Amino acid sequence: MKPKISIIGGTDGLGKWFARYLKNKGFEVIVSGRDVEKGKNVEKELGVKFTNNNIKAAQEGDVVIIAVPINVTERVIKEVAPHVKEGALLMDITSIKEIPAKTMEKYAKKGVVVIPTHPMFGPSTPSLLRQVVILTPSEEHKKSEWFKKVYNFLKEEGAKVIIIPPEKHDRIMGIVQGLTHYAFISLGATLKELNVDIKESRKFASPIYELMISIIGRIIGQNPYLYADIQMFNPKISEIHETFIDQCQKISEIVKNKDREAFVKIMKEASKHFGSEAKRGAYYSDKAVFALTSEIENLNKLIGKEIAVKNINSNKIHFGILKSIDDDYLTLEKNGNEKKFNILRVEVFSGEDLEKLKREHLKRKHIDLSILFKKDVDEHTILKLLKHIFDIEIVDVYEGENIEKGYKSITFRIYGYNKEELKNKEEEFLNIIKNIGGKERFSKIKKQ
Repeated sequence: MKPKISIIGGTDGLGKWFARYLKNKGFEVIVSGRDVEKGKNVEKELGVKFTNNNIKAAQEGDVVIIAVPINVTERVIKEVAPHVKEGALLMDITSIKEIPAKTMEKYAKKGVVVIPTHPMFGPSTPSLLRQVVILTPSEEHKKSEWFKKVYNFLKEEGAKVIIIPPEKHDRIMGIVQGLTHYAFISLGATLKELNVDIKESRKFASPIYELMISIIGRIIGQNPYLYADIQMFNPKISEIHETFIDQCQKISEIVKNKDREAFVKIMKEASKHFGSEAKRGAYYSDKAVFALTSEIENLNKLIGKEIAVKNINSNKIHFGILKSIDDDYLTLEKNGNEKKFNILRVEVFSGEDLEKLKREHLKRKHIDLSILFKKDVDEHTILKLLKHIFDIEIVDVYEGENIEKGYKSITFRIYGYNKEELKNKEEEFLNIIKNIGGKERFSKIKKQ
């Protein structure tokens, strides 16, 4: 029998993501939250049980997952941990680990297994496949049956599992998340203070500046409260900030003093510290730059041609003729109507990929064209040649009454998705047929 899972704060964000995911895996799931209306909607949407009583949810769960914002995690743990039943599993999924780990160990009953956890992904992720999940249990809890079950479940779902102490986790995350966010938010704030017109600056941008602006935009466009909590609740952040500011001031003094050799020394020493990762960084950024430029080049080649555009958020697909490209936008034309799409938010399909999407999403039509050929003509050879140009098949070969002596009638079926397309294909087909000795009998457009 599968354990009952209670998710404290399971009506939103990653808590809701895990509620949906685990429910779909056959677990009985309880979610708690302060907003009753939102909770009832989640209950109906996911098929889980909702309560606005954290303690009640904790008492019922065989597995209790704390999924609340970082700034209230410690308080919520103190509230619910004493009510988690003996023999159960207590987890949290916040992005800091030292404080939650110590608090859960302190306030949980004896016999409750504690596994502080950090999923390194957000609620837009489709599954656990290839996602990193960090587990930071104590040595004692690492030996428990619950730990084996959690570890095996994550591995079976395709996740990459990392096991480290909570103190080491916070040190690494202070760099991976804390320093990264701090640096790029500082860059964004600097551009704001300098009153830089970002859109205007991109007209003069090098590929690396373009990448930098994109990363800044991505970070400052996220939930600022979450990012504030990552900075303010990781106990390792203070030392990291001080080191970063110290290095910024040091480089600023070097530049002020025009000490060229000191500047070169700092770069060389940093490069030496990176080792082979410096070259990897160059290759990686080259690839990113190439992807940015090659995408626009490829789109320019498709202007005037039919394409499909898929929104990466909604997965909605639009078909039409690519009319133009302007900055980050492409214009799609269909039946005389135009629609603009942000290139950065869509996938573009052409060629064989386009045809595959059309077959999956559009209602097919076809036109039947009966052509007279001399009896000794091999229709299969003709079909083989025509398949390079059309989506086509032979549906009938006929000799006899009403057919000119020495001839046979071959009926070809050409597929398309609208009358205009089929009309154009018919004209092209008949031009080819006339040049290889065929004569038209009749044609008819039909829906498939």
